Amino acid sequence: MSTGQFVHADYARGRFQVDKRAFMDREVFERERRFIFDRCWLYVGHESEIRAAGDFLTRQVGDYGVLFTRDRDGKVHAFHNQCTHRGTLLSPEKSGNARVFTCPYHGWTFAAHGALLDQGTKSGYGPQFNAAGAYDLRAVPRLESYRGFYFLNMNSRAVDLASYLAGARDWIDLIVDQTDTGLEVTPGAQEFRVGCNWKLISENQIDSYHGLSLHSSYFKFAMQRAGETPQQQAANYFGSSCGLGNGHAGFEVGLRPGRPIADWVPAFGEETRPIIDATKARLLAKWGETRGHRMTMRTRNMLIFPNTILNDVMSLSIRTAWPESPTTTRAHIWNLAPVGEHPLVRKIRLQNHLTFVGPGGFAHPDDYEIFDRIALGNALSPPTLHDYSKGMKPGVPADPLLESGDHADEAQQRAWWTQWDRVLGGAVNFES
Repeated sequence: MSTGQFVHADYARGRFQVDKRAFMDREVFERERRFIFDRCWLYVGHESEIRAAGDFLTRQVGDYGVLFTRDRDGKVHAFHNQCTHRGTLLSPEKSGNARVFTCPYHGWTFAAHGALLDQGTKSGYGPQFNAAGAYDLRAVPRLESYRGFYFLNMNSRAVDLASYLAGARDWIDLIVDQTDTGLEVTPGAQEFRVGCNWKLISENQIDSYHGLSLHSSYFKFAMQRAGETPQQQAANYFGSSCGLGNGHAGFEVGLRPGRPIADWVPAFGEETRPIIDATKARLLAKWGETRGHRMTMRTRNMLIFPNTILNDVMSLSIRTAWPESPTTTRAHIWNLAPVGEHPLVRKIRLQNHLTFVGPGGFAHPDDYEIFDRIALGNALSPPTLHDYSKGMKPGVPADPLLESGDHADEAQQRAWWTQWDRVLGGAVNFES
């Protein structure tokens, strides 16, 4: 598969198109598993989810079951969730707290830091059986974190996480620096199985173009909550998009859905106004007018290549979309919030989150209906090219991975697809 087989960039004519086979072809799917999901940094969890010694999560990250733990010394680990004896799934629980993990088959027991402690019986095993930890739990090749977000990599030769994140670090900083107490994942999560290709979900999260048409009901709702006129909402709805390097990309806009961190709207109630206004004043004083304004009055959607999504909008969420087949996807959404947030503001945050996200939200069902329709359109059409040309300027950008434009253009998707094309074509392997 050579670069250009599925992504067609004609900069002279101002056209950027992607063959529909990229969303449904079995060969593409298999190459993505090997060249993307076995080589890129993939989100596994947030530090707040394993806050105490002994806390653990089990997650499927790509094709791998992972046991994400914090040991008694406070060190964080990610192991393959599999007994090293006969391969039994070690923990079926989604989360919990445990001093040890015991396999139910033969009683092999492992510490939270992965060491094999016992084989159920010592008979038949010599004193050097587990020399050098040969039967300890198998750690994933790489596990690193940035600002509390943990990522793993199945390639031991991969570049470090900070280098991989490139310009996405600044956007993560903009989110984390909104609080002095740190962020935490709130209880609960949303999980979906969707009949579409994983890339449709990922790229949708950085597509501002569809907002006004597909989510018109939510925009009307947001306008009413903010007490704005249509003219005021239109005047505020401006912004920019950009590639952030290495395939990461996003957009920022001035829509006012009401943000519990620092943008009060009448729907929040007068009792919350002094709390939220005080937070806004503190952030402006601490970070200055320019950065403080971005934190408090702008919303942002970011996609970390390949499939980690951070949305800092009416609520704060982190999302993933994992391929199960060329045309089926597992999607997850977690809500984030400042640690120690005022209960009244936390209530608003959760209400905001559910108002937009999930099966009962204003906007989420719109998106998932569209994913189904695109999948159906692809399945029932002749050879087709999807178009991402909006906002293209004559000539090749100095760096297509850093292309910028209006928030409702498609520069951000072009940056992501350019990297996807390079990775599958073998031009990029993310190794140091």
